[in-house]
Amino acid sequence: MLPLPRIKLLPASIALVAASVVLLAYQAITLRATLTEDVDMQAEMVADNVSASMMFDDEHTASEILRTLCKVPYIESADVYTSTGRRFASCAKPGLKERELEEGTLANASAAASRLSLRDVFVARPISQAGTWLGSVVLVARTDAMLVQLIRYAGFLAAASLGAIWIAFALTARLDARVAAAEKELEYLASTDPLTGLPNRRAFYEELDRRLRRSIGGPLRIALVLVDLDDFESVNDTLGHGAGDELLKHVAAALRRIVRATDIVCRIGGDEFAVVVDIAASKLEAHATAERIAQALARPFALSRTSVAATASVGMSVFPDDASDVASLVSSADIALHAAKSKGKNSAVEFHPAMTVETRKRVRLEMELRKAIETNAFELAYQPQFDCRGGTLVGAEALLRWVHPTDGPISPVDFIPIAEDSGLIVTLGQWVLRRACQDAARWNAHSSASIPVAVNVSAHQLRHPRFTDDVRNVLEQSGLAAGLLEIELTESQLMANIEAGVEAMRRLRAAGVRLALDDFGTGYSSLSYLQSFPVNSLKIDRRFVRTLPDSGQPIATAIISMAHSFDIAVVAEGVEMPEQLEWLIEAGCDVVQGFLTGRPMPFEQFADLVCKEPLVERNARTSFDIVEQ
Repeated sequence: MLPLPRIKLLPASIALVAASVVLLAYQAITLRATLTEDVDMQAEMVADNVSASMMFDDEHTASEILRTLCKVPYIESADVYTSTGRRFASCAKPGLKERELEEGTLANASAAASRLSLRDVFVARPISQAGTWLGSVVLVARTDAMLVQLIRYAGFLAAASLGAIWIAFALTARLDARVAAAEKELEYLASTDPLTGLPNRRAFYEELDRRLRRSIGGPLRIALVLVDLDDFESVNDTLGHGAGDELLKHVAAALRRIVRATDIVCRIGGDEFAVVVDIAASKLEAHATAERIAQALARPFALSRTSVAATASVGMSVFPDDASDVASLVSSADIALHAAKSKGKNSAVEFHPAMTVETRKRVRLEMELRKAIETNAFELAYQPQFDCRGGTLVGAEALLRWVHPTDGPISPVDFIPIAEDSGLIVTLGQWVLRRACQDAARWNAHSSASIPVAVNVSAHQLRHPRFTDDVRNVLEQSGLAAGLLEIELTESQLMANIEAGVEAMRRLRAAGVRLALDDFGTGYSSLSYLQSFPVNSLKIDRRFVRTLPDSGQPIATAIISMAHSFDIAVVAEGVEMPEQLEWLIEAGCDVVQGFLTGRPMPFEQFADLVCKEPLVERNARTSFDIVEQ
């Protein structure tokens, strides 16, 4: 089989040969025409010179003239004929045969003159004197020199053609090699993630489809494991995209080490990976692989400048148990992945059919949530906060409420995670901040005391580069003093990225806004970081308050003591029993909130409460006047 460059050059070579033949033919015609013109000129000169000799019948002189002409290299013979056709004089090259001389007769000259060939050139010219025709001169010229020139020209064309073909072959071969390399590179890029070297989304779907087709009717089943890094955006936002890319490389290498050589690991999104695993009859093998992946990624990865803890949520589905084709298998694994994130991340979840119902509900809620944001269908409720020493009203926490037109009240526990996952939390958070500041400005306009409002802020809002500017704009538009706004930040979102969290808190404090640390003590051992957080108060999580006074006293006491040592106020939330309140007062807690002292209420009811006198008629160290619900 001919190589590809030779096949491509074959038409060009044929065209080059055809062009060479045409050029060679053209050269032959040109050389013959030139030779004919020269011989014709020689014949006219002979005719002029022998005309006198013919008038005086001087054959000797005519022969001398012809002999001189025959010395010309290309003249083969010369003959002079009378008007009657008699040969008057002639000359020829030595060794010319009689038959060849006969070919140069006047009769043959007219017939040969029009031939377009490589044979001898015959030229006949009339001889006349004073208008009287005396006879004719016939010259025969050999084409040997012309043939030599044609052979040389043909050799030149052959050499030039072969050189051109060789150069074209070399260039074509090199170009084909580069094209092949480029095609190979394009094919590689089309099926490979350039950052991690793993197969990309396209290759993933092709490989998954191939394995599913292969496993139909066979003993093996296919497990699909989807892996999504938790809080990967915070790494890019705080450490830069270079650190994020480095982390992805480490994760890709870790996934390769975890699975078998026959399994395939792909990067199918920004921080999302897929693992295709061949399993036997039991699902336990696939579940064990998913658990190993979650555990292996729940550790710090050493980057060039720092160390980053990269936990992951893992979802798993199995073919043909959970799906019958590629699309449904991926959808089932994705549903399980969302369930893992809903569980608090850093976990592996196996798909179950009941999850489909939950997913449909989640999708519907997300659509309804978008519509609710567009139609301003939310409301705020305010839960009062009281001073433990005097029982006076000292603040309120803004709580978001959503009453669906058909489903009724929807708990924030259900729609806030959806808002965070869908990216709606920033828009929703901006609405809450703006509305809370407007309401606080209204109730403070009719009160002698200054009652601040506390607003919870999500990690997505905090990471937004314009968040501090947005807060300033909201305060300016609402007319609320910066000192009457308290931003509540959760412990987990700060600990996920301490440097970025502290910087955002410092900007807010510089703007005059108060800061509170919410859900304190529930996640990390953040007591050691307390001195780094520029907060005004911290809130003891309701899980610690719920067990008081029977248990939990050491933790609550330690939190209160530690906060006071840093001159930070302590707020206890979730106070529902008088015994809890009494213990907190004795322990030195500063502020309390909960159903015992006041349930969340609409703006109008809270505004009426602000206008009332402080509820201090009873002993503040043993009991509070309960706000009417």
